[in-house]
Amino acid sequence: MSAGEAIAIAIVGAGLAGARAAESLRGQGFTGSIVMFGEEPTAPYHRPPLSKSVLTEEPDLATLLVHPESWYRDHGVELRLGCRITGVDLHDRRVQDARGNRHPFGKLILTTGAAARGLDGCRDDPESRVLVLRTLADASRLRARLATARSVLVVGGGFIGAEVASGAVGLGCSVTMLEAAEAPLSRPLGAVTSKILADFYRGHGVDLVTSVHVASVRESGAGVTVTAEDGRRWEADLVVAGVGAVPADDLASSGGLATGNGVLVDARGCTSVPFVFAAGDVANRFEPALGRHIRPEHWQNAQNHAIAVARNMLGADEPFSEIPWFWSDQFSVNLQMVGSSQDADDVVLRGAPDDRRFSVFYLRRSRVVAAFSMDSARDIAVAKRLIGRRIVVDAASIADEGTNLKSLL
Repeated sequence: MSAGEAIAIAIVGAGLAGARAAESLRGQGFTGSIVMFGEEPTAPYHRPPLSKSVLTEEPDLATLLVHPESWYRDHGVELRLGCRITGVDLHDRRVQDARGNRHPFGKLILTTGAAARGLDGCRDDPESRVLVLRTLADASRLRARLATARSVLVVGGGFIGAEVASGAVGLGCSVTMLEAAEAPLSRPLGAVTSKILADFYRGHGVDLVTSVHVASVRESGAGVTVTAEDGRRWEADLVVAGVGAVPADDLASSGGLATGNGVLVDARGCTSVPFVFAAGDVANRFEPALGRHIRPEHWQNAQNHAIAVARNMLGADEPFSEIPWFWSDQFSVNLQMVGSSQDADDVVLRGAPDDRRFSVFYLRRSRVVAAFSMDSARDIAVAKRLIGRRIVVDAASIADEGTNLKSLL
């Protein structure tokens, strides 16, 4: 593109959502100019491996990329990597980068994702022993540290923290996990399932300590000291913060777009300004099936939401609705969850947790609203259909492993 020429569609954020949005635009036959701005120097890549295989072995970058870089050239998508957008002027339809350059656009889609939430004591310093995990650079730094660490302290018992703990145990590290709640993942999974996971982690050698509220993190030449509000202290060679992520919505907020736990969008991905859209982790989207806004931070949502929003940018006018689903690999087992357990009034266990193959179904008014499984992916596939069809089920039948779940459909 020539200098000063307006970009037909600007994509700010070069992650999975941005890449899928560009792919969808071209797939729908859009021939106008597309420019994608990304802060990182790497073309859009998949993030799930960062907390899994990338922690223990040097990755082949080609296997992580959403598309080879040649794809963008072949499809007329201009990648401007290492380019941080610092402002959005909605009146003049321009975005401004960190160097002060202003880029005019016709339509804009924000796919800026989310940023890892740090701890007091985290330093943006390659020598720091207090790390977060969000980007490829984060994963590379953490892998190098894990290779020499003897003791690792993971703050946060969510899926990222548990995956880091799994990788560290596999490397022979002594691992302690600090969780603020009474059990890991108690908010999304509830008391029954979170207790099962707590026993599972401890059974794999993780020293899980719950009801810990971190007061301070201090580095020294000998390592890192973490102190809880009640005075308890832990020391380790390395500390990893797995305390969640925050939506990268500062650009939207400062530009005048409506925000609230992300960029607020309707079921079509449109923001409070008709020519600006948002997709993926940064978007707090209206979910028609639930009748409320949600902001899933999962691979599936980042991909599928972006594809749908891109179609709507071209006039498709199709509300996006999808049951949240995600997976995690930990200690050689596969965990999956579908739906939202927030409104459940009954919890049904199917299988034996001690066998490391079981499922938990969450019901509301005898209808499945969510399910969690350990190495029972087939149950999740059926649960997704039960949720979508809002079928009334018998809790005893679900609990009975002799019941073919497909017969409930």
